[in-house]
Order: sequence, then C-alpha cells, then structure tokens
Amino acid sequence: MDINDLKFNKLKSSFNVQNDELKLYGHEDELLIDHLEKTKLIFNKIVDDNLIKQFYEYFYNDNALNVSYEQFLSIIEKMIEFHDIGKISFNFQINRLNKYNSKIKKEQTDILNKYDLYKHVNDIEADHSLTSSILFTSYLFKNYDLEDNLLLILLAYIIYGHHTKIKDVSIEEDFSYDLNRELEKTFDLFSKFTCSNFYPYADYQDIQDSFVEEYLNSDEINSLNNKLSFFYSYIYSALISADVIASSYYNKSTEKINIDSWNNRIDKKHKTKMYDFFHKIDINTNLKELGSLDELNFSEDIKDINVLRKNMLLESSFVLNNSLEKFPSNKIFFLNMPTGGGKTNTSMKLALEILKNTKVDRIIYAMPFINIIEQNYDIIRDNFGLSDETGEIRKIYSGSESIFPDTSEEYKSETIIKDDFFDYPVICTTFVSLFNSLIKNKKKHKYSFSHLANSVIILDEIQSLPLKNWSSLYYLINELSENLNVYFIIMSATLPDFGSLKLDMSSGLKYDSVQLIENHEKYFNHPLFKRTNINSKVKELDTDNLSEFTSYFSKIINNNFKIGFNKGLIVLNTIKTSKFVFKYINSLGNKYGFNVELLNSTIIPSERMKIINRINDKKNKGKYILVSTQSIEAGVDVSFDFVVRDFSVLDSIEQVRGRCNRSRELNKQFQDENKKGNVYITNIKRKGHFECNYIYKEEERKNRLNESMKILDNNINYEYVDILKYYDNISKNINNMHENKEENFVFKDLDNIISWKILQYSEILNKYYGIHIIDKRISDSFSFFVSTNINISVKDSIFVLDDFEKLYNKRPNDFIFSYNEIKYLNDCEKKYNLKLIENNAVIGHNLINLYEILYKNSDNFINKKIIQKEFSSILYKFIFQVSNNDIEDIISSEKLKNIGYFHIIPEDKIGEGNEKIYSLKTGFNFSFEVEEHDWEIQ
Repeated sequence: MDINDLKFNKLKSSFNVQNDELKLYGHEDELLIDHLEKTKLIFNKIVDDNLIKQFYEYFYNDNALNVSYEQFLSIIEKMIEFHDIGKISFNFQINRLNKYNSKIKKEQTDILNKYDLYKHVNDIEADHSLTSSILFTSYLFKNYDLEDNLLLILLAYIIYGHHTKIKDVSIEEDFSYDLNRELEKTFDLFSKFTCSNFYPYADYQDIQDSFVEEYLNSDEINSLNNKLSFFYSYIYSALISADVIASSYYNKSTEKINIDSWNNRIDKKHKTKMYDFFHKIDINTNLKELGSLDELNFSEDIKDINVLRKNMLLESSFVLNNSLEKFPSNKIFFLNMPTGGGKTNTSMKLALEILKNTKVDRIIYAMPFINIIEQNYDIIRDNFGLSDETGEIRKIYSGSESIFPDTSEEYKSETIIKDDFFDYPVICTTFVSLFNSLIKNKKKHKYSFSHLANSVIILDEIQSLPLKNWSSLYYLINELSENLNVYFIIMSATLPDFGSLKLDMSSGLKYDSVQLIENHEKYFNHPLFKRTNINSKVKELDTDNLSEFTSYFSKIINNNFKIGFNKGLIVLNTIKTSKFVFKYINSLGNKYGFNVELLNSTIIPSERMKIINRINDKKNKGKYILVSTQSIEAGVDVSFDFVVRDFSVLDSIEQVRGRCNRSRELNKQFQDENKKGNVYITNIKRKGHFECNYIYKEEERKNRLNESMKILDNNINYEYVDILKYYDNISKNINNMHENKEENFVFKDLDNIISWKILQYSEILNKYYGIHIIDKRISDSFSFFVSTNINISVKDSIFVLDDFEKLYNKRPNDFIFSYNEIKYLNDCEKKYNLKLIENNAVIGHNLINLYEILYKNSDNFINKKIIQKEFSSILYKFIFQVSNNDIEDIISSEKLKNIGYFHIIPEDKIGEGNEKIYSLKTGFNFSFEVEEHDWEIQ
C-alpha cells in the first residue's frame, strides 16, 4: 500500500487503512483528539476574553492585523488544535509515545506491517512540536493573507516551543524551516492529511524574514513591540498551562474534567469574607473613609502610634480611590511608610479597595526573602479570614509546607500544578518566583505568566532588587500592568526613585505612577518614628589592629549595659568577620556573665527560629548580644536596645536601625518619650580591604556605597530628606551610566528592555548583562543537609506527643514543626516501620534515609515531585546554603553524599572543633581562605 493512500480521520484520531483503523494517541491510553479537546476547554477557562480583545484591537488599529475579531479567535483556536498534530507521526507514536506500552505498540506495528508501511516509520520526523508548528503555518498560508497578518506567525512559534521554552523569534537557529529530508517528507505527507495543500519551504522562510524585518528591527522599535512581546508570552503561557492540565486528565473523559478546579480567583463570597474579617481587626474597626485629606488628625503631639498608622492607612486609601475614579489608567502605586507604620495592614486595605473598584480578582504578595513571607503570611491569611487548607490562600516557595494528609494522588498532582501556575485567589511568594515568569524563557517558569493577569501585586522591600536591573524591571512592571491589567502596590520604608530612571535613550519613555502618601516627610520625621540616634562618625577599624578592634566593641557593650540597654545587635558583612567578632565577644560573655549568639546564613533554619524566639521572649531580661550577618535584615521581626552596623548601603543601615527600639520598648521601659536606641556604624578593614567591598559588586560600590558614604559624611544622623536625596542621586547615576555605556561597568540594562521588545529572551539571560533577581554567585551556591536531631519545640520543651495537636493550635509559634508535618512523620513511621521522632525531636539521619529511599523508588516524574513537595518544608529546617571556591574540594575530600540538590553532612562531622565540618552554634566550620569570594547568602 502507498503511504499517500492513507486517510486521516481527525475526529477519530486515526488513519483509515483499508478496513483497519490505526489509532493515534496524544498520551498513553488517550486518543489525540481527546487531548486536543481537553486542551481547548482548559485554555478557554484560563484566558481572559477582555485581554484577548484588547490585544486584537491594538494590533488591528495599528494595521498589524487584517482579520475580523471572530477570525482572530478562530485562528487561536486552530493553534490549539494544531499544537500536537505532529503526534500523528508513526515515528513518534511507536518510538516515543508508546515505546514502553507493548499492547498499543503491537497494535500499531501489526497494522503498519500488514500494509507494508512500517518501512516508512524512521523516515518520518518524530519531533512533533516542530512538525505541528509547520503544519499550522501551512494552514495559515492556505486560509489567510500572511503578508497582511504577519504577527500570526507568532502562534506557530508558540507551538514550536510548547514543550521546551518560549522561542527567540528573530534568532534564525531557534526557528527556521531548515527542512531536512525526513522533515520535508513528513511535511509533504501530513500537510495533505491536515490542510490538503503543501506550501513550498521558500514561502515559509520569506514570511519569517518579513516578520523579523517588519517588527523586530531594533532600529525601529515602537510601542507595538511591547504589545507583541506580552501577547506572545501570554498566549504561550496559556497554551502550556492548558496542555499540562489536560495531560493530567489523560485517563478521564472530557465530560469528567472538573473545569471549575482551575483559574481560581477571588469571587464575591471571598470579597465579602475578606472585607468583614479585615474590619474586625482592632486597629481597623470603625474606619471612616476620608472626604478630603483635610480631615486627617495629625500633629507633632500625637502620643499613640496607632493614630499615625490609621492616618497613613486612611490617606493612602483616599488617594488610591481618588486615582481609580479620576485616572483609571494609573495602575502603579507607591506606598512609602516608616518602619513600624503598618505597611502590611495598609496594603491589605488598599488591595481590598482595588478589588472593590476594578475587575481584578487575585492578590499576589511578593517579597524578597523567605523570612518576610513567614513573618507576614499568617497575618495576611488570618486578617483576610482565608483558609490555606481549602486553597483560598497559599505561600509558594521552595520550602513552603505541602503536606497532603489523607488525599488522593490526583489531588496531590493538582496541588503541584497549581503551585507552579499561581492558581490560588491569594498568593504569597518570593521576588524570584514572580519575576522568573517574566525574565526566564524555559517552559517551567512560564506557567504562571498568564495567571498574573487581572491581579493586584504587592511588592514589599523593592529596593532589594539588583541595582543593575532597576531600569529593566521597572519597565517590565509597567508593561505588565498595561498589558495584563495588573495593579501594583510598591512599598518600602526606603523606596527608590524609579520614576526618574530613563528606560530608553531616544523616545524618553515614561510611565505614570501615584504616590499614595503625598507628604511622607511629616510621618518619617514624627517623634514617634524617631526611635534611634547614630552615635559619632563612622568608625574605621582594622582586624590587624586587634587591640583597637576589641577595645571598640568592648567599650560599646559596657557603656550600653551600664545605662540599662541590655540587648545588643552587631551586624557584619561577611561570615568570616562575624565568626571573628563572635569568638571575642563570646569570651567577654563567659567572663562577665552575658549571653552571646551567632546568626549567619549557614545557621540552619531550625536554630535560627530558636535564636529569634529567645530574643523575643519577654521573660529573658538578662544581658544579651547577637552577632549577625546581614541576613538579620531580611524580614526578622526583632528589637534591640543598641545596634552596631558595619558600613553598607544606606538601605541596609536603615533596615538595621529599624531593628533598634523597634516598638519603642525603651520609651516604655524608662517612661521617657525622648529615649532613643543607640546606633553605631563601623567600617571594618580586613587584610587591606574594607569588608563592604567583598559583598557588593562593582556597580553597587560605584553607586550605592559611594552615595551612602556621602550622606553619612554630611549628616551622620541623616533625615528622611537625605534618603530621598540618596535615591535621587542613585537614579541619576544609573542614567549617566546608561548614557556613557561604561563597558568595564557591565551596565547594559537598557539592552535587556530592547531584547524583551524584539523577542530575544535568551539575551535577557546573559550571565553578565542580563536580568538576574539572585546574584549569579548565590545561584551557583551549594546546599547542605545537616544530619542532626531537631527538637519539635523552639524551647526544647518536653511534652506528650499525643497532646501536640492541642498544644500547637494554642501556640503555633512555640514549635519548629507544624502539626501537619509531625502527623505526616508519624504516618511515615507506621507505614515504613522507621523511627523518625524520638524524645520530642525529629531524627535527621533517619529522615534523610527515608527521603532518599522514597525518592529513588518513585516510578515517575509526578511521584518524585510529590515526594519532593511533601518533604520540602521538613527538610528545609535542616538545610543551609553557602558559596566559596573551595566548597567542592571539601565535598570531595570528605566524600559527602549527594541526594537531589543537596549534600549530606553526617552526624560524625557535626560538633565543635576544627575536625568538624559543621557547628549548630556557629554554622559551617570552614576557614574561608579566598578573600575575594568571602561573601554570604541572605
């Protein structure tokens, strides 16, 4: 039989071979047509019709499209139908999809052999994504004038990349129709089955070249390019999301899919509950909206900080609602509030107002550090009255709890998908998770992109974003807002001047934004927020001058202890110096009877929780010093009577000041409204180099560090106006760097904006010039599991395990492990006959052994993901990260076992002494010899 005599029956997903029917599958035991129909159903559930129409109208009015809206929708639907059509390839069916399904493979092979067609199997292309994209292009050629509708070619690129990454359209090797013999034969054959016509390769290459020349010429970039890139990314994200969800239902009919399980948004019922719970909080009861700003009750004599907090809440709410009514296109809002001003509570009120007055129906809180998420998540959940157990709210990061008690494998799989897709009404996540959906091009990062649409995104501590990418990230924030109907609340006590940044060098691109508090200075300068005083000028110290070095710290500690300031914090820039200072101060503590602890990024989370609990325990009245690295700044809600901060950028200095007399404890203790905490700033030099130069890259040193020193030299007790000047100068410096294009400065952020506009996403990932939310050094770090026993309680309390649920529900913050985690471990003990909990502690050695066994024995990708998810929050408490050039040598010499992404530090390598790798008190026991790489991970 001639292969060209085959008849393709699309509705039955089969080739009719005389009296036989060769069935074609989309997934194991699922006909291709069923998968395509499921994908179409879910795609339509995910996408927003209003956004699609807005994209269409913009393209049509700009003469980039010459089809009706109905035709446009039909073309997108056809894209879905074609996205897996290449799976009709015999090669794909037999050698890939059904390779290990002996029953189906035999059925297909027998029919092909019967009609002498098996000889063609290896002549037909197996790459179904490429084949599908070419067949779809053939369909477009046949039915539309592509010269007048060039941008439709983007839909073919979406199909091509739907199993790998979003493609760089203008990079030829990413998608050119280089038809080899197999592909040309495949194309010729299957285009007849699907489109009845074969269009020559030259036509395809010409249309691609025309598209690149018309829209992706970097010399002629305009506003259309912004739309193109966001349309391309939005449809790509929606297709891959729908494809994955549909694939998870391979064993169910279309009719049995619970479509309402997906695209979970804030509905009317949620809104009512969130509003009611929020206004039951003490500070939010009897809130009366302002008729004008003149109604604010403000004076220097206010003694109750809650009055100021309410003022800022009401003022920002008034300005927001006024803007939503009069300037509805403004969707970027800045909230600048002093530390302790109630940012989280105010942002919740603002989010509710946006929900009420716009069509958005999702809230996403994005924060730079996991600690901030952990600190704020319970507040957001409880004050909105939401339940994480029913999926109304979810925290999403690598160590978040994902215990699935008494649930089916299908539910577990669904939860994993929803985490990747941001498919919850309210979400708390990290900057990395949020921005990766924009800047990364791999498929796994793009699922959540389409789910950002119609959201209010709250960015906390935005100054933590890398300076060299402020311009490109601010551009993406604004374009995301304009193209996907996203409202941003950008908040911090130290808010950069993003509005002054130049985003291109020609057209003067600018975006409108709204300051929610019009006169920040009156709040920042109010006596209730003036809680600290910086004593003396910046003190230079050298570790080589040990006498002066130790004398300085000894004097500060003694002077503060003498006046009743009993809790001190010393924040240093590197792990090495933190250990050096800790060793000396700990000897003082032993001599004079005060407690000293060390906190750096190599201290495992469980020990960190214990330290913070001891600091916040009001029963601890004794003298206490915490020596820390800058990880203490990252959302740790603690307060000290005096602090020492080694010189850093002004943002970090201000963060540490915010941990001194944080809630005016000293004013209450001494019954003195004017009492202030003491702040000291050092500038430590080690082996000829200042410590700050080890942790900041060149662009930070030239800009933020220099500007910080200028501020401190001019006014050691800098005011809010100095912070404004600091950020204004930083923005000017960034603009100057762009204009001068200092090659040695590696500052080419505006090129990232151009790359986004012309769909060259791989350029954004450039190791040196691209956008990186996490410093490349940190992303190259090593993770270690410390095989120790961790107490369930932060206070090492002894209790009957049967009483744990009651104890946990009463005081959850007293425990390192949650009730769900302990219940899960109890269930594992019974199921696998392995002791995991003993003497109220989790046994690390047995825990990691069980994880290794379960992970290695998991029979498929989904099951491995489930094991990873279920164990993630438990393992997280044992894991730390570190980076140094010599870490690999230690791993090799000590023969440390590797499981997944982390290495195991065994029990015999844990303890005090130089022969041990790790100490629970001081962290990673390694002498960092390579000075230039002595920096720490937050």
